[in-house]
Amino acid sequence: MGTRRGVRDRHDPRPGAARTNDGANGLDVKASGGKLTDPGGSGRVAAPVETREKILETATRLFSTHGYTSTSLSTVAKEAQVSKALIFWHFENKEKLFRSAVQRTLEPYIINVLDELEGLSELDQIKLLIDRYYRFVSENLYSVKFFLSLILREEQHPDDLVGHMNELQRMYRNLLADILDSGRQKGIFRSTIAPGLEAGLIMSALYGILVQGFMNTGRETDERPEVLLKHLKASLIDTLRP
Repeated sequence: MGTRRGVRDRHDPRPGAARTNDGANGLDVKASGGKLTDPGGSGRVAAPVETREKILETATRLFSTHGYTSTSLSTVAKEAQVSKALIFWHFENKEKLFRSAVQRTLEPYIINVLDELEGLSELDQIKLLIDRYYRFVSENLYSVKFFLSLILREEQHPDDLVGHMNELQRMYRNLLADILDSGRQKGIFRSTIAPGLEAGLIMSALYGILVQGFMNTGRETDERPEVLLKHLKASLIDTLRP
């Protein structure tokens, strides 16, 4: 659930277009069917999309592990086994590489459950949203940890990182609030509930369960996320109904 924001990078040049000595980057791009030659590497011709994805995958891992400030382009180049010049070709600078890593990691967050909600009662819609939210996090642990690790680090990073996450969470919370308000108007839920506040409480409970799940990985206890989520849904029935 969310919107995609395009990130402008310098992609594959048009077939036949040639560049040599691209400024300070020292990049040598040969006209070879739209493929790039790494001037700092072995000279092997690599597909631009393949190379770009390799750089992004490496950068995402390093940003997640070491943070934005402590991750240098030299380290990314070494780990990805490409030259810094090739990184500059695709992303121009470190900030654009980081933004592209954020965009890449955000892709799984484009959740669309609206079709699944059709025909369900408001209470069942909330249960479904809770289940889908948990399933999403479980299936995308790497991307979730990526954002958590960066946000929790006491360092500077592009301000729009937090904006991305806040927007996604706000959209999810607003959907919950709309369902709660609809149920209140129909008499399914108590007339005294505050939809926005209740939605925030549900989201906070989900956060707590998920964080506890990270901490208790592999432990067979009653505090497993699956058990707590089942209890949360049962508690909501008692709390919301008239």
